[in-house]
Amino acid sequence: MKTFSNLALRIGRALVISAASVLPSSAATSDDLFNNYFANVLDGAPCFARTYDEPFLQGHPDQRVRKIEIDLAKQNSDGTPNSADRFEIGFGLMLKSGPDWYGQAASCKTNDADFECFLEGDGGVFRLMPRDGGGLRLETGDSGIAIQGGAGDVELSGKNGDDRTFELVQSKEECRSAEAFFDSSTND
Repeated sequence: MKTFSNLALRIGRALVISAASVLPSSAATSDDLFNNYFANVLDGAPCFARTYDEPFLQGHPDQRVRKIEIDLAKQNSDGTPNSADRFEIGFGLMLKSGPDWYGQAASCKTNDADFECFLEGDGGVFRLMPRDGGGLRLETGDSGIAIQGGAGDVELSGKNGDDRTFELVQSKEECRSAEAFFDSSTND
């Protein structure tokens, strides 16, 4: 009996120690995820983008998006610093039907395994999921998303078409044309 109770006591202690060691690491998961994908990449100015070439678009006739990009804002719109709990990104896209960019800001928060973002102006919800190699997979919510632009608004369905998921890679180069467009439109 004494041996069994000692064994039970040792197992109980091991379980408590195991549980205690797991709790801090789960709390740090969102900070680590934010640091790995936004705070400490591309010299502090992370940008994720994708440009679809003509052969890809011809093979996906239901896709309307030619270019898409997200980039980390320097700070939140209220001037507070970006953090895992709350950070702001710029979201832009170009349709295959023309050269105009559509875009707006989104507020995001880090979950344990992904990022949940809300486009301003009731533009909808989308998720950013980490991919191998440092990229992000953008998935629109079931209700889709709406983005503003100079030629009107663009809505991407969350249920139909090929504009529901996008595989984005880290790339400052792909974001420069969107940045130039948005910078020139704010200076007008």
